Order: sequence, then C-alpha cells, then structure tokens
Amino acid sequence: MSIIYNTSINDHDFKQNSLIQSSSIPPQYLLIPYREFVLRTSISCHTFKLIEPKKNLFQFHPKYSPYLHGIFPFIIPYSNITFDDIENFYTKILIKNQNQTDNIIHQTSFASNITFKNIPYRYENEMWYPIEVISAQRTAILVPLQGRDYNAKVFLLNIHAFARRQLLTYTIILIEQVKPSNSRFNKGRLYNAGVRYIEQQSLNITCLILHDVDLIPENDENLYTCELQHPKHTTIRIRQLNNTRNNYMRYYEFLIGGVLLLTFDMYKKINGFSNLYWGWGGEDDDLSLRFIQQRMCVIRPKYELAIYVALPHPKGQANGARFNLLTWSTIRLNADGYKQIDSMIHFVNIRKISTVTHLKIDVNADNSLYKPPLMKNFQSTYNTIYNNITTIGKTETTTTTSTFLKTTSF
Repeated sequence: MSIIYNTSINDHDFKQNSLIQSSSIPPQYLLIPYREFVLRTSISCHTFKLIEPKKNLFQFHPKYSPYLHGIFPFIIPYSNITFDDIENFYTKILIKNQNQTDNIIHQTSFASNITFKNIPYRYENEMWYPIEVISAQRTAILVPLQGRDYNAKVFLLNIHAFARRQLLTYTIILIEQVKPSNSRFNKGRLYNAGVRYIEQQSLNITCLILHDVDLIPENDENLYTCELQHPKHTTIRIRQLNNTRNNYMRYYEFLIGGVLLLTFDMYKKINGFSNLYWGWGGEDDDLSLRFIQQRMCVIRPKYELAIYVALPHPKGQANGARFNLLTWSTIRLNADGYKQIDSMIHFVNIRKISTVTHLKIDVNADNSLYKPPLMKNFQSTYNTIYNNITTIGKTETTTTTSTFLKTTSF
C-alpha cells in the first residue's frame, strides 16, 4: 500500500476530506491530503533523453525547419471574424501566393497587417501536409470548449500558422460541449470524446496535443512534437494579453494543464481523463495523479521557449467537489475514463472543413455511469486506514521527508 501523507494535518480536516462515496479499497492506492501534496510534488522527469534525430528530409523533424524564427507574431483579429474567414484565408489567400516565400502583409476584413509566411501546404483526408518534407509524426490538436466562440477563432487563425512554421502534419479538432445547455463544463469527457473520434476515423495519429482554447504559443521553437517515452508539458510560463513579455506567471510543478503532448498509447495507459469533473478545476491534477499511479513523469521544454499568451475569457464556475474526487483519484483509474466514454456522450453534430473539424457534443450530464459497488463495512475500513496513517505519522515523523521523496520520485 502506497500512502502519501501530511503529519501536520489534524483529525477533523482528514475526516472531512476523506468521507466520500467509495468502492472497496484495492490493495494498492494513493491516499492524498491533496493541498499539501500538490505544493510539494513535481512530476517532472529527473533524467531523460530527448529525441535527437539526424537531419533527414524523408523523416523530417521540426527542429530543422527553416521557418523557425523564435518569436511567433500572433494576430488578434477583429470581433467580426468568422470560421469561413479563416477557411478562406488558408485555402485561398495564402495558396494564391504559394510561390512567394517572403513575408507578405495581408489586409483582410477581419484583421490587418497579417504577416504569416506563405509556407507550401496541401490538405488531404482531414490532414494538412507540408509539401517540402515528410513529417516524422501525424499530429492532432484537440481543443475542448463551451461557448468561447471568439477565443476559438483567434486560436484557429494563429495555430495553423504556428504549426506550419514547424512543418507539422496536423489536424485541428474543436470539441464543443453544447448539451445539456445549462450544464457545467466537463473537459475530461470532451477530451475523451475527441480521442475516441480520432480512433474511429483511422487517421493514424501518432501525437495528441491537448490544448486550452485561450492559449497562443509565443515561440515557434517550442516544438509541438511528442516524445516517445514521456508525456510533454509545454505551458511553463503564461502572461495575460494586456501584460508585457516581462510579466509571465510561472505555475507550480505539479500542473500539467494548458498544453500537454502525449501518444495514444500513453493516453490509454492512464485511461484518459476522469469523466467526473464538472466545472473549473481538478481534472488536470487528476490526470497528474494518474501519471504518478502509472509511474510516468513529464518532460518540459526550455524555460525561455515554453511561453504563452492567454486570451481574455470569463472564469468558469469552480468545482466544489474536486478535492474529494482527487483524494480517491487513483482508485477510479480503470473504472472512470476513456474506456467508459462511449455511453456518456453523444455526437450532436460534426462539421468538417479543411481548417477545422468541429465536434459538437452532448455530455449527458444526467448519466455519469460511475456507480461503485457499495462498501459493506466502510466505517470499519475507514477507521483502519485512518489509524494506520496516524500511527505512521506518530512513529515515523523523522522519516516523513525521505518517505515522501521515495514515494513520488521517478
């Protein structure tokens, strides 16, 4: 049994955070006083080796793209921009100037002074391909949202140009929660639904990029490629749109929200996202706990490259139940996630144009389908666990630090 604990927590707080509906406790689990744990834990890999391919045009990697220039000049369009405007820009305006490799300043009805370079690309079978090379990976950028229409258009306009600088073979999928209309946001179900769609379409995707709709990358050397051995988290520093480049905020090491890259096999190994988080907060940290449970660590790009600008947006309603859910996250790993998504969602509408596949999803809020078997003797089992933990805390206080590090190290 693996237990991570905080010896300073008092009896009242422990019982308040632990008394939740639960199934029979399996032989291996992680019992987490969450607030203390998250501030003391890093899931970054201590040692790892990045893929360092040789320059080979037949198996091309973005590292060698001649279009990388560092700072990415993102565009904030006018509020009247439409999805059709973006489609027209990438399928007609840029293609018209395909042979011109120098920067051209484009003036449009939805934005002025667009300086995106005309990089030769073709569209085929829901994927964009660079004409000059063969990409090493086939990438899907998945973007969950509820409303946030303008953010989605700003993101879409910019991310195509960003991906092309890196000469990715890619597709972009918006996963929008449209039903029930009054339901809180469930990002986990949307990601699980998006990955299921990819699997059903047989797109042969080798790299999944889980991307918040309000984040625009600011450096094109922040490579959007998956590592084969570890998930990659690229959202190290974020600034608000109205802040200067000197005002980035750095988040705690345990965080893997924002932008996360992983292979389909990694996603299946952790059973994707939990389907139980309604509202803002908790689902990304739940995913971190799944990584820990599966002995997986994350890698991050260089500090100066992993920078993003955050678009303005209203803050979602907080999930008041998230700490209780997080306490028992690893118990639910195999019974709550990607494998269970089919009966929890319904595809209301699927719109495919070359610049985006737009999935509209009914997340079926009345059907969580997570009904753990009743614990016959919950109080007795709870008391046993609690007594074990408090006994450990009293007798092994001097070894708390080493025990903690041993439990969470990679």
